[in-house]
Amino acid sequence: MLRLGVVPIVRPLFRGSKLGLETRSLEALRALGLKLGFELAYTAEPVADEAQAQAAARAAQAANLDLLLIQHVTFSTGEVFVPLLELPIPVGLWALPEVWDRGPLPQNALCGLNLGVSLVGAQGSPASRIGPVKWFYGHVEDPWFQARLELSLGALRGARVLRSGRVLWLGGTAPGFFAFETPIETGLMVERASLDELWLALERIPDLAVEERLEALGEPTAYSKEELRPTLRLELALSQLAQGYDGVALREWPEIPEKTGVMAYSAMARLADQGQVWAAEGDLLGLASMLALNAVSGQPSILLDLSHLSSRGLMLWHGGEAPKAWTDGPTRLVPHFNRGVPAVRDMSLRPGAVSGIRLLPDRRAVVYGGALSGEKGYDGNSGWMTRASWADQDLNPEQFLASWLNHRIPHHMVLGMGSHQPALMELCAWLGLKVLPPSPEEWGLVWPR
Repeated sequence: MLRLGVVPIVRPLFRGSKLGLETRSLEALRALGLKLGFELAYTAEPVADEAQAQAAARAAQAANLDLLLIQHVTFSTGEVFVPLLELPIPVGLWALPEVWDRGPLPQNALCGLNLGVSLVGAQGSPASRIGPVKWFYGHVEDPWFQARLELSLGALRGARVLRSGRVLWLGGTAPGFFAFETPIETGLMVERASLDELWLALERIPDLAVEERLEALGEPTAYSKEELRPTLRLELALSQLAQGYDGVALREWPEIPEKTGVMAYSAMARLADQGQVWAAEGDLLGLASMLALNAVSGQPSILLDLSHLSSRGLMLWHGGEAPKAWTDGPTRLVPHFNRGVPAVRDMSLRPGAVSGIRLLPDRRAVVYGGALSGEKGYDGNSGWMTRASWADQDLNPEQFLASWLNHRIPHHMVLGMGSHQPALMELCAWLGLKVLPPSPEEWGLVWPR
């Protein structure tokens, strides 16, 4: 669960500081946490001066928070909350609505919120280098407040895994895929291992475990049990190597089929059914993007190639490692389209809204989305994207493809189920990543950066 903290700030001269508004709002926020998946890990007594703010800031930092909400119960001036804004954790400024709208002004909290956001980045302000900060307004029960908070919670889940997750880079990148050989700049811990670790793991798999996995296969295929044993042994070995990691970027060719006689794709697909996260061809930034998207959407994401453009839309395809959650039709284990060896999962991508993020070198990212038609394309996992958008701007498929190529995005699209572009863009803001705009010009050249 995400860890939230709240520091109420007050100006004692205002009547609203004596009404217990912060107590009631904290009770409501705790109840909302049960619904949205967060806990109130730190709350402070109302802060009225700079010394109290500094003490609250020290306690908030020690609480290991994912988000600190500075709650404007009443109006307050900058010296009271700037020590909290300076913390190296995501911060939200939240104003409570006025308790009445006639007679003496009870709180002036919205004005305090306005003052607070005006200080962030303002030249000459103590908070000139602080940011980003998100503002909130309303009672906890208000739909607008909850919608803005829920959006941030998704973004912060993605940010947390990118800051503190742990992944395995198994075998490096596929040969010649130089664009995948880029470091991760968000704090994600990367551990490297050679494919020798996989060969050793394969030797350790007992035959009985392979037979048990074979009997429980439960997926249509024309392959015999004898033909499937090597791929299920590979599945068990990969599963063992993935233990303790948030995900694995795997160089699944050419060595694996050359040494074992099988492709890794059906193994990766079946492990994805179990909640493991696998990125093909050693795509490390693709794996990081998948982890972020999984955290934001709550659903498994996939890697896809942009494989064909026609009047039907943009064909998205990959070799057959998608989990069953991505289809509403049948699946089969079939031969690899080029090598003809076992096995890949063949299925169509289910119709509906999709969104994605692709992390890039130099603290950049692209955020995009669209809709899949549900119509199958090439063998493997495939589908047509008939509507597209980029940074929440609608594009046609041709403009989307032009933007992708003009920005020289690596050839794996990371895609997730549902519409999550606002949360993904907020995730980038929390991490200090620049979101690239669409670039749909169709007649220009690709220049060096």
